Amino acid sequence: MGLSPVLILSALVLGEVKVHAQGLFDFGGEAVSQFNRGKAEQDAGNLKEAVTWYKKTIATDDRYFRAYNNLGYIYGGKGYHTQAIEWYKKALLANPRFVEGYSNLGASYMELGKPEMAVKILEQAVKLNSKSAIAVVNLANALEKSGDHARAVRMMVKARELGDDGIKSDVADVNRGWLLEKQGDVEGAISAYRSAIQNNASNSEAHMNLGLLLTRRGQLEEAQPLLEKATKLDASNAMGHVNLGYLYLQKERWAEAEKACRKAVQLDPKSVLGWSNLGLAYVNQGNRGGARAAWQQAAALDPEDETVRSNLKKLR
Repeated sequence: MGLSPVLILSALVLGEVKVHAQGLFDFGGEAVSQFNRGKAEQDAGNLKEAVTWYKKTIATDDRYFRAYNNLGYIYGGKGYHTQAIEWYKKALLANPRFVEGYSNLGASYMELGKPEMAVKILEQAVKLNSKSAIAVVNLANALEKSGDHARAVRMMVKARELGDDGIKSDVADVNRGWLLEKQGDVEGAISAYRSAIQNNASNSEAHMNLGLLLTRRGQLEEAQPLLEKATKLDASNAMGHVNLGYLYLQKERWAEAEKACRKAVQLDPKSVLGWSNLGLAYVNQGNRGGARAAWQQAAALDPEDETVRSNLKKLR
């Protein structure tokens, strides 16, 4: 029930763009001025104005790949990943060697639940620049989601060797914790997640992963506020509510477990764990009909789940 780290969008262009002699991807004064205005508006949080200026940049010079990239970043940040993908693709058409564009495109495919597609894109990013820690981390996460655990761990080891240049410290700590978990170093993982929270108290993944690790160790009182905070920081994350429900089940707080699990399956109706744990919450409150319905739903989603099948048999 753990969460792998979030995929990392490459950093936006920082500061102003300086005009050099014209080369393959150098741009003239008007496009530069428009881009810089867009970046200034974006830094100020004025995203509509930023979008307007980036589109003006492209109208002036349709080779301006960083303007496409920043538009993708804005749309992706709003949750419009399909639109973000289209902008990243345009960035790569303008500059086929733009590593950050490949990395961001791969991250967007992951957000859409297409890890196999993300792997192909991110492999290209790493091929172009094997020293890009962001691209390597994103490839590791995509490989993990696509089921290639062994290669994912190798990529995370490589990312660790490269260092965390260009990656926010809290995100780097979450990635480090994830890697240590995979290597069996639980204490090291706990320390990394604590460091992430210290660096950024709003990092939901750090709260989630630390809370779940502590739950597995039986440290329920310490885990509870972490998992509760994680669901507040990212209320749309179904797995967060599954994990919180699991903790409440461990504490025999059946009504709270039911509430968390119902929220989980509302957000993700295909969550076998959510339905399975919801059944446990129901049956421990004497609601056998509710438990049966929940477990039947879980069994329909995964007929091979032995735990669910066994629980249904016990209700007969």
